[in-house]
Order: sequence, then structure tokens, then C-alpha cells
Amino acid sequence: MVTWQLPRRRLVAICVGTLSFFVFTLTAPLAAADAVRPSNFESVIQEIDPPTPEIQVQVLGGDSYLQVTAQPGATVQIPGYDGEPYLRISADGQVEQNRRSPAVILNSSRGSSMSGSAGIATFPSGVSSKAPPDWQLVGSGGKVAWHDHRIHWMVSDPPVVDDNRVAQDWLVPLTVNNQQITVTGQLLYLGNTFPWSGLLAVVCAAVAAFLARRGTARLLLLFGAALCAAALSLGGIVETVPAIQASQPLLETWLPLLLAGISAGAAGLALLAHRLSEQLRMLILPLVSVATLAGWVAPRVGLIWMPVVPSVFLGWIERVGTALVIGIISGVTIAILVRPLPSRQPGGSTDKSSGPQSAIPPKS
Repeated sequence: MVTWQLPRRRLVAICVGTLSFFVFTLTAPLAAADAVRPSNFESVIQEIDPPTPEIQVQVLGGDSYLQVTAQPGATVQIPGYDGEPYLRISADGQVEQNRRSPAVILNSSRGSSMSGSAGIATFPSGVSSKAPPDWQLVGSGGKVAWHDHRIHWMVSDPPVVDDNRVAQDWLVPLTVNNQQITVTGQLLYLGNTFPWSGLLAVVCAAVAAFLARRGTARLLLLFGAALCAAALSLGGIVETVPAIQASQPLLETWLPLLLAGISAGAAGLALLAHRLSEQLRMLILPLVSVATLAGWVAPRVGLIWMPVVPSVFLGWIERVGTALVIGIISGVTIAILVRPLPSRQPGGSTDKSSGPQSAIPPKS
């Protein structure tokens, strides 16, 4: 009996590791999409010249988006990189986008850049800075935000900065009520912080590995971690999602919350559906929960040492919450590999049959 069970347990552990690898490889590339994430860069606005009460200009997500909010009755025109019409806000708050502006394609993601032979940009037919505008309504409310490549670092090599940590100066022109406005700012490159949240994650992993030996505790830990991830995801969405995001894919914004929801659903199903098989409840569903949380964590690992945290929450809240999620999924993974089926006792007996048995037969 024992010689048969040991290889079986090893086989289960191998299956867990293999399935975890495949699920993680499916979710991690999605989580690594062009979403707002921690970084060493922070873009700050220095001046709006001349000053005007008709607009408010903000940087969202550290250095990810430039947002313009117009007061009711004000008109705003935002040119593209070649000075062509790109975005405009009308007096009634409607936001329109020129579909023929190359900036629509260039600003579709943070990493977009012009490509072509000999440094000449190539775009689809009809897209040109010299083409007549083709305006498309993209929202209302007098607010618009976009990836502006002038306010963030566009190359892979880190910048060489001075004592003020300035990586580059930037300038964005606007037209407000037919008046030329210039928004100037600086992109700062900040040093790494002490990774105290990484130490917290290690401690949390040790505690979670000890508690997750029991099946119910394993599932409760994962469900709690998923709820924590969902709350942090909402904080990031509130911080970086304006009323309108020009050419912004919905998946980029809502994917972290989706991954947290899948993880919570898998752990919750395992907690409530007692009629499911033991392997499904204690192996497969916890594994799905762990893997989706791993995909959620992937773009956030930098929170451990990076200084810029794009969220409505305080930075230490984001770091503590992320460290707890990392620690829980690490500890639960260790517990799964050590004891894949926690409710089964050594020797193949269950909890119900593990108590002492009386040698005296019952009376008839």
C-alpha cells in the first residue's frame, strides 16, 4: 500500500506543477499588457503658460497619461506630434478624435512608436498628418486622457540624470478658447527604495505554507488574497481611468480586476461546492486560483523596490497588499507540492476513520 501511494503522490505533485506552468504562461502575458504599473519614473507639470482657469491638466499613472479637463463652455484643441488636429473638446463637453491623425495609432499604447525604412513612419491608408480631419465622437464630460510619448521615457536604457533626478524636460501645446497654451513639465528618474515589503512577503509565505496544510485554510487564504487583489485593482482603476481614454483598450484597464475575480471564483467554488471531487476542490481549483493571482502579481512585482506607485491608496497600502498576495500564493504553492490532498491522512485513511476503534462488539 505504501509503495503504491508514494509514487501516486509524486505524480499528483508533478501534475500540479505542470498545470500551474501552463495556466501561468497563459495568464502572465495578458497581465503584462500595456497597463499602468510601478516604475522609477514620475512626470510632473511645471507650468501652464499663460495660466488659465478654463482647463486643468494632470498626469495619471506616474507618467502614463496626460489628462485635460475643460470647464463648461471652454473649447480645447490638442494637436498631434506633427501639429495636426488630434483631439478636441467642444463647449458642451463633447470629446472628438481625428481618426486620420497618426497620433491615434502612436498613442494607442505606451510603447507605440513610428516604424518604417530610413526612419520614415508608415501608417494605414488615409492616416496622415496632412489629411483633412475625420472627427469621431469618443466621449463627453469635457475630459480626455491619452498616452503622450513626450512625458515618459521611450527607450530601454535608463537615463543619465543630474542631482535633481531630471531625465528630460517636456512641452505639450494646447489651444484653449483660440488662445495658445503651453504645458511644460519634467520627467524624473527616482532611485529604488528599500524592499521591506519583500521581507514581509517572505514571512507571509512561511505562515501561509504552515496554515495551508489544511484544506479549508488553504482555500480561505486564496479567497482572501483574491479579495485583496480585487481591492487594489479597483484603486488602480480609479487612479488611472479618466472619463475618456482616447484609443484605450478596455482589456488593458480591467484585466487585473478580471484575474482577481477568476481567482476569487475558483477559491469560492472550492469552498462551497462540497460535492466536487477531492482532487478538483483541493488541487485543480486552488491551482487555478494561484495561477491567476500569479498573473495578477506579475506586473506589480516592482512595487517591492520601485518608488512610484500609481494608485488612489497610499503607497504603503499597495506594498503591504501586494506582499500579502505574493506571500499567500507562494505559501499555498509550497503546501500543495508538499501535501497535494490535505484532507487525506497518511496511509490512505480519512478524518472520519482515524479515531480509535472499540474491540468489544456492540450488543444486539
